[in-house]
Amino acid sequence: MTDYNADWALREGYVHPRPHAGSLSREDVIALCGTLDIDGLELMHQYWEGCPPAYVRGLAEDAGLQIVSYIFFSDLALPPDERGAAIDEVYAQLDRIAEMGGAFGMIVPGVAKEARPLELQRAWMVDGLRVCAERAQSVGVTLISENVDYPPSRPLMGRGADCRDICAQVDSPGFRLIYDCAASLFVYEDPLETLHTMAPHVVHVHVKNSRPLAPGEQRARYLDGDGGLRYTGTDLDGGVIDLPPILAELGHLGYDGFMLLEYQGEEDPRVSLPRNIAHLRQLLEPL
Repeated sequence: MTDYNADWALREGYVHPRPHAGSLSREDVIALCGTLDIDGLELMHQYWEGCPPAYVRGLAEDAGLQIVSYIFFSDLALPPDERGAAIDEVYAQLDRIAEMGGAFGMIVPGVAKEARPLELQRAWMVDGLRVCAERAQSVGVTLISENVDYPPSRPLMGRGADCRDICAQVDSPGFRLIYDCAASLFVYEDPLETLHTMAPHVVHVHVKNSRPLAPGEQRARYLDGDGGLRYTGTDLDGGVIDLPPILAELGHLGYDGFMLLEYQGEEDPRVSLPRNIAHLRQLLEPL
C-alpha cells in the first residue's frame, strides 16, 4: 500500500490541491495501513522529508509493516556537467532508504525538456542511472522506475519499450522496473503488451485503474492522456483496465514479487482502501 493513496485525505503536506480540508495526518495513514492485513508500505518522500529515517521506520514497525519502497524525484536527464547535484540527491536518498530497511528506491529519474532531443535526454538519464545503480548495490537497495504516467516525465519513459531499453542500457542489477498496469492508458498502449515488453526487467507491480471523464464531468483529480482523453482514478473494478487477464499473465510469467494497490480516486481512504483490497484478493484467489 502506498501512502499516496491517502493524499485526498491528508490534513497537511498533501501533493495535489483539493476543494476540502483533510482529516488524517501522515502518521494516521500508516496506522490505517496497519489495520488492512497487508505486508508492506511504499512511502513518498514529499510526505516524510525532514523526518529522521528511524522515526519513519518506527511508525511502520509499530503498524506491523515493512517499508518495501520509498519514492523520490531526481532529474538525471541532464548533461554530465549539470548532473552532479541530482546524483548527490540520489545517493542521499539511497542512504536514507537503507537506514529505513527498504528494499527498493522508486525514482522518477527525469523531466523532459522541450529544447533538447528526447533521445539525448534519455542517454544522459541512462548514464546517471548507471552511476546511481552502483551506489544502490553498495547499500543493499535496488533502484526501480515505472512506465510513468506523470506528464513531465512521460515522454522519457511512459512507453513500455522506452522503459525496457533504458533498463537494458543501464545494464545493472541495481536498477530494475515497475510495471504499472494503468499507466499504459496515457500513451495508448495495450497493458498486456506493455507487460510483455517490460517483463524481463520487472521486480515490482503497481495495480490501479482509471476511467475517462464523462462529457461535462468535473473532478478535482484527473490526468490527460497523450491523445487528449482525460482520465480520473477509480476503484479497481470501476475503470477501463481489465485486471484479471493481467493478473493471470503475471502468474504465467512467474512473477512472485510485491503487488502494490494504488488508489487515485476521491473517496475517503478509510472506506475505499479496504474495499479495493478485498476486490484484489477476490481476483487473485482463483489464480
